[in-house]
Amino acid sequence: MPRTAAEIVDDLRLFITPSYPDIDIRVQPWDQDQSRLAIYFIDEKFSLLYPYQRWHYLTHLIPSDYQEQHLSTSVWFELAPGETPEDLRYPDEQLVEDITPHVMRILSRTGFFKQLDDIMCPADDELRPSPCWGDFRNSIPLLHKCGITEDELFDVCHVLMLQGGYCDCEILYNIVEENRLKAAYWMARAEGLEPYNPHNGSD
Repeated sequence: MPRTAAEIVDDLRLFITPSYPDIDIRVQPWDQDQSRLAIYFIDEKFSLLYPYQRWHYLTHLIPSDYQEQHLSTSVWFELAPGETPEDLRYPDEQLVEDITPHVMRILSRTGFFKQLDDIMCPADDELRPSPCWGDFRNSIPLLHKCGITEDELFDVCHVLMLQGGYCDCEILYNIVEENRLKAAYWMARAEGLEPYNPHNGSD
């Protein structure tokens, strides 16, 4: 039996509020097609995230079988307070795919990945590693330092996301073959220890 809009809100709160305790979830018929539901996820934490990042985090919190059974025809809008769906900007995926080799060469040549590793996992044990806040808070200043302009930033960040780097630590874990942060993680796993979590201590 189909879930009502109110039941879906309750279900989604159960899945999502452990990670987003203040999230506002609204479910209603989509104004462009009344046969489909529009789901609005509104949270202050989204203010520093691109729409792709917001969707990425939410979809990993909601069980895939629930999504398939109850949300397969729904339309999602992940918003920061004060935003509207019209404010959301999405990438041209073909453009991102086309520029990926060029962007990766630039980031490698300018030392972006090494600089990020130096911040996230300093070689000097006396230096405190910067935490990961689940966004690009560490990466963006480094990208600017490497010559990426504000106009280019949107596409460059989506190059990273579409390779699995949805936040600072995922850039090192999922995109870069060799770095200290990844090596420390796998060394701890091999020794049966709890790996260092860059998200501990972040907001």
